[in-house]
Amino acid sequence: MERVLTEYQQAKNVGGKGHPLSEVVRIKMKETLFKEAGLDPNIYHVVGSVGKGLWAEIPWVSIFIKDLTISATRGYYIVYLFNADGTGLYVSLNQGWTYFKEKYGTKIGREKIRETALIVRENLNTMPQNMNLLSIDLKGRGDLARGYELGHICGRFYDADNLSSSEEILNDLQGLLLTYKEVEGLIGNRSIEQFNDYILLNEDGLFLEDEASEEEYQFAVQESVISKKSDDIHVEDQKKERSEPTVNKGGRKQWTRNAVLASKALMFSNYKCEIEGSHETFISKSTNMPYVESHHLIPMARQKDFQYDLDQLANLISLCPLCHRLIHLGTDEEKEKLLRKLFDQRRGRLERIGIEITFSDLKRVYGISTNGGVE
Repeated sequence: MERVLTEYQQAKNVGGKGHPLSEVVRIKMKETLFKEAGLDPNIYHVVGSVGKGLWAEIPWVSIFIKDLTISATRGYYIVYLFNADGTGLYVSLNQGWTYFKEKYGTKIGREKIRETALIVRENLNTMPQNMNLLSIDLKGRGDLARGYELGHICGRFYDADNLSSSEEILNDLQGLLLTYKEVEGLIGNRSIEQFNDYILLNEDGLFLEDEASEEEYQFAVQESVISKKSDDIHVEDQKKERSEPTVNKGGRKQWTRNAVLASKALMFSNYKCEIEGSHETFISKSTNMPYVESHHLIPMARQKDFQYDLDQLANLISLCPLCHRLIHLGTDEEKEKLLRKLFDQRRGRLERIGIEITFSDLKRVYGISTNGGVE
């Protein structure tokens, strides 16, 4: 590390191929980390780079858990990042910037990788006390340097003028390896893409169809007030292919609900209960309108049975809190009355977007006995 900090600026003026300093980063540091940190080669993969062809602005050495990733372009890993001006280096629990850039584009990708770093950091329980540096500055100008800065989760800076001892650096690494293993546990059996999609759900205004997230979903619906001057306020019913489900912490696939779309449904109902517009409720602090809740007539949990997306305005119902609880928890007789009215109101709109269901099947979805009838 000392050699890189001392010699890299001068080495950049000389051809990189076969340069001794290149060998230090790519081979010597890799071998030393395996030996001195006791890294198991069956578990860990280590790579060092000073760039391909031209010298990199930021030389680096990364440690990967093989089961997660072996590439610095995607996933989570520990990386030693040398400042562009040679003033020091960081050890950082970081993530692949290229993945976010390719998926979202540069502008949105930067927001997403920053949000992901924040969410992962908030969920860590094993972050070493001396690894709580929340931001890094690599003194670079390139896109990759900025990506590393945004992807940083936690870590520490080592000053070139007062470099820590080998023992301290290795102790720091052992602590950060425990945190890295915790990230592996958070991901579980999911792919990196599935994990990132899951933790970014709420940031994207999406919520899983389950009881655990119901209150959060309804709160987000109230907060997602759409201006009546919005360009996309008038949305026509149209067929929309269903999206892929999200994989939750337990590895189960679940479908998501869009809180912004649900807020539009409440607006179109003029914040009235669609069972009976005269039903009284209280005034919502968020909307300053009567409080009503969003309800999917055909529950999102049944999305697997339909080719087209169920999270659409044609399937979104505005209900007062009492009717909403009743349609979930009431007697079969009371639930059937409510469903019959809503089904008659929405059947035509649902069919226009490719969603067809009989009333008998809808009752079965709600656990109501159909007595063998077909409607």
